[in-house]
Amino acid sequence: MTIKYNSLDCDFLCSEFPELKNLITAENEWLGENLPHCLFGNVLNPIVVRLLKKDDYKTNSLLERIFGMYEKFAEYGDTETKNLLQVTLLEYLWDEHITYSRALQLMGERTKEINKNIADYLYVPKKS
Repeated sequence: MTIKYNSLDCDFLCSEFPELKNLITAENEWLGENLPHCLFGNVLNPIVVRLLKKDDYKTNSLLERIFGMYEKFAEYGDTETKNLLQVTLLEYLWDEHITYSRALQLMGERTKEINKNIADYLYVPKKS
């Protein structure tokens, strides 16, 4: 069961996160075409960062489902899907120590493997 990059569209994201449908469709309409890096990054990154900064991040069901999807991308994604995961979704979490360290706690093993690739070109954020 390969997850193909060209299947990562508004419908895919809405099926994974129906509670975000209004946000997803608004972003998709604004983009005007299927641009998975933009759609996934613009919708998910701000939500993930905001939720990781909350005290209940370990028990937040939406965050758990998002990281579950990341793990599926890492395990079953084609090359372009894994690139989306690494470059658009995981790199974003390297901006601050709190998001980086908390995200590591929620990542599955395959996601962690892809996340390690980022250390080749970015520094691990330090505590401030």
